[in-house]
Amino acid sequence: MKKLIILIPLVLLLLIAGCGQGFSEGGYFANGKALANEVKSDITEISRDDLMAMMEQGKLRVLIDVREPGEYAEGYINEPDEEGEYPYAETFTVNIPRGILEFKIDSQDYWDDELWLEMPTKNEEIVLYCQAGDRSTLAAFALKQLGYKNVKSLKGGYRKWLDPNAPEEEAVKSSGGCG
Repeated sequence: MKKLIILIPLVLLLLIAGCGQGFSEGGYFANGKALANEVKSDITEISRDDLMAMMEQGKLRVLIDVREPGEYAEGYINEPDEEGEYPYAETFTVNIPRGILEFKIDSQDYWDDELWLEMPTKNEEIVLYCQAGDRSTLAAFALKQLGYKNVKSLKGGYRKWLDPNAPEEEAVKSSGGCG
């Protein structure tokens, strides 16, 4: 009887672990979108309206755009107007592409020499965004793994920032045998 009591939870745990959203039969994610959907449960997403309120109230100092430099050059959140005025004066938007984020986030030289901004502490509020929300989701997860405590990802990304009525993207369904 004792063996059965131990065996049942073990079998249930294996079933649950093997049926993660987006997993294939081999235990790998079907694609990057499936991986991003899986880690969303481990990060905090912030809505466009909540981000706007934080910036209006001066409660956010660092906003990180994790898109590629070419995407950033086409427009970004808190871009200055024709007179050089920033809509949210207390918030600084910096471009640190997703591919180098983990290597640059805690580089004092990078913040001083490239971004000209005081490097955020691991306890400071940081919001990340990309075009649609998946890269920033993965970036937020990575920063949490590096010890950053108050990291959020903008739900829907820059696309949702520009058009609050843009439809939400659908989650990738599991492609494994767990249904």
